[in-house]
Amino acid sequence: MSSAQHGFVKSRSTCTNLFDAVNDWTLTVQNKIAVTIAYIDFCPAFDTVSHNKLLLRLYAYGIRGLVLEWIKQFFRDRTHQTKVVQVVQGSGIGPVLFLIYIDDLAKLLERNGFTVKLFADDVKVYLELIESTDAAKLQVALDLIASWASQWQLQISVSKCSVLTVGRIAHLTHHTVGPNGFSMPRCTQCRDLGVTITSDLSSSQH
Repeated sequence: MSSAQHGFVKSRSTCTNLFDAVNDWTLTVQNKIAVTIAYIDFCPAFDTVSHNKLLLRLYAYGIRGLVLEWIKQFFRDRTHQTKVVQVVQGSGIGPVLFLIYIDDLAKLLERNGFTVKLFADDVKVYLELIESTDAAKLQVALDLIASWASQWQLQISVSKCSVLTVGRIAHLTHHTVGPNGFSMPRCTQCRDLGVTITSDLSSSQH
């Protein structure tokens, strides 16, 4: 799977996700270049995954035969209950299957030259702003995400998405997500995996 994924992966965590991203942003700012980050939030992603499309994704990754049939049966006519204290919530295989499901999105963005970090379904994509035309490149990334989400039946929670520009040069005011004209507000600070990230990378707000 893509190295951009930090959720439910051995030796990776929210900390490695943040360390990698903040290190990239710090180096960019030190070089007197701005970086723009788009935070993408999906509506309860684990609850809306298409089982049929998940099985297609697993097949494409080489998971076939009895193993694929076992997973297919695992999802068939199944209900799930959680008893507080008595039983740990969720299944062990669920997060793994979701990582395989969303892995294609990370690879799609990487193939198109974008830097992306994921923690399960938390997605942030960012790029340096050197020329005024670079602002339009982020729109391309957002369009790719919207198109992928539509194809794979994951709904973007636009009201929870935002754009943050780090550094002193700002070419952006807002961005459109997808073909429906939704706008993403430009913020001066964002909550990133529990840590408040500001436009000057100061830790004071956190």
